[in-house]
Amino acid sequence: METKVLKFLHFLIIIFLSVLSTSCDAPRKNPLDPENPLNIYHTIEGTVQTISLPSQPIPEVKILWSGQSTATLSNSDGKFKVETINPYNGWLYFEKEGYITDSTLIQWKNQKKISVDMLLNSLPSLDSLFVYSVILNRYPSLQIEQILVEIRITDNDNDIDTVFLKIPHIQYSVDLPFNVSSKWYQRTLTTFDLNIEKIEQLVGHYFQIQVKDIFDHHMLVGQSTIIRVIRDEVLFLSPAGNDTTSNTPTLTWVTFEPGFSFTYSLQIFTSEITPQLVWEKNKIDSQLTSFIVDTVLSPGEYFWVIWAIDEFKNRTRSKPASFVVG
Repeated sequence: METKVLKFLHFLIIIFLSVLSTSCDAPRKNPLDPENPLNIYHTIEGTVQTISLPSQPIPEVKILWSGQSTATLSNSDGKFKVETINPYNGWLYFEKEGYITDSTLIQWKNQKKISVDMLLNSLPSLDSLFVYSVILNRYPSLQIEQILVEIRITDNDNDIDTVFLKIPHIQYSVDLPFNVSSKWYQRTLTTFDLNIEKIEQLVGHYFQIQVKDIFDHHMLVGQSTIIRVIRDEVLFLSPAGNDTTSNTPTLTWVTFEPGFSFTYSLQIFTSEITPQLVWEKNKIDSQLTSFIVDTVLSPGEYFWVIWAIDEFKNRTRSKPASFVVG
């Protein structure tokens, strides 16, 4: 009896293993089963990271799949997955504020799954932009006209190739050199450079700042306009005409009333072939008409000038007034 029971149990085990084996090898007929070779789903997956090193994951990047007009977002690790029914070739677009929109071509070539690793380039950030007019008064009644452009840009990827100034109104374009000491992109323009008669011709028109990076992306990062040109001249009183003064002279001038808010700026230079700035005072109240130099000047020949500067940095400079410290 015991032998018959053991034989029967052995028979059941064989039947169970046979059924289990047959079940495992059974065809995967479910079309949504990822193991089914006829599975109708195709998958695009991957990560989105910064192009700057060390690369960091970029969350919440909008990923658009043109092959089926579907969209998804990358997660906190920069990972994403797009599941599509039809394996149409198409473009995968990556969009996020603060980054250059990028894309990659997807070609299935009988593949069920495609992996994509995308590196996004951050957009340069415009920190400061100043475009202002400058009038320099010279003897006998000459006015030198200039436009100064000063900008400061932050670029997390450090891949800026060139910064351009463009003035669409006159179809003008020029690069802006980088000043290593001030960390500003700067350029001084004259009417000759711009091929115009008066800088007033550009008041109210846009000055656009465009950046080209090392990958040849061109980006408009900001624009500004000139508000006004200050042609009125601030008139000095004393010292002037090589007057002999103390080593802390009092500078005086005629009240300036242009009809808008402004401040004065004072400068003293040495009278040399290449004048050297030896003293400067900025943001002097517009109600004042005199100022005592608050540093001791060495004996020698000097000249001073006075600026009137509005709230937009537009400015006019007086003719130079000479004096001697005995």
